[in-house]
Amino acid sequence: MSMVEPAGPVGSTGSAAPSGLVLRAAAVTDIGLSRANNEDSAYVGRRLVVVADGIGGMPAGEQASAIVVRELAALDPGGSPPSTLPDAAPSAGESQHTGAVFEDGEPPTLRLVSLDAVDPADPTAPLRAALASANRKIRQLIETDADTDAMGTTVTALLLAGEQVALLHVGDSRAYRLHDGALTQITRDDTYVQTLVDEGLITADEARNHPRRSVVMQAVQGLSYEPASIVLPAVPGDRYLLCSDGLSDVVSDKAIQGALEMEVDPGRCAQTLVRHALRGGGPDNVTVIVADILRS
Repeated sequence: MSMVEPAGPVGSTGSAAPSGLVLRAAAVTDIGLSRANNEDSAYVGRRLVVVADGIGGMPAGEQASAIVVRELAALDPGGSPPSTLPDAAPSAGESQHTGAVFEDGEPPTLRLVSLDAVDPADPTAPLRAALASANRKIRQLIETDADTDAMGTTVTALLLAGEQVALLHVGDSRAYRLHDGALTQITRDDTYVQTLVDEGLITADEARNHPRRSVVMQAVQGLSYEPASIVLPAVPGDRYLLCSDGLSDVVSDKAIQGALEMEVDPGRCAQTLVRHALRGGGPDNVTVIVADILRS
């Protein structure tokens, strides 16, 4: 499997972050065993990690996820060099890097955000602004290309801002935190089956196999949306997992926690989790980002 890590020392931006905290992160993506193309996109930077799962079918879904990842990646002053998705999808089970996709091969103008400039009272503000820009671009594309009418994407993004971790979430990709030996899902799925779970009509285990488990109640698709904003303290030793539903629909939380605890290296851990999803049938694209918070 191919693995994506930030270029250069993780967390190095020319000067140390004021908090002395850095991200050590890696991402792995796989087309899965049943899909013809990979609609997931991901980005791993020095302070930012993002996963997005496109909806709307080929090629619209992968375009939408790429637009969102591209806009968010512009917040980060460094990271893995984004690459353009190949025209032809790899064979089933072959991993590929789906980093941010730049139109015409050119990067956007970077909107670099200084750690000192991020308002500690609202560290999610840069994420929300970048996502709003992506949403406008998706709307513009839909208005000019009828083939993209149903395009949209989920997004889960994590930004390390000083002593805080800021997350922004729309859809059914997920973020988990492993803290003091306990694994917690820190995002809520924007799905039909999650509403059934919330109302006590089905259990979380039943939701995993529900026939309507893929029905997303909201996504970033050029329309209005209500992102969930989450702010947590940045604790050295905490491990975060961001993933598309190609992992969470197939692999149990117990197995996820086992891999997060067993594999010290983020890259090997991400590879292990993707293999779990493939052994579980790999019915969907699967993208996994493992990010550790460390002191520099």
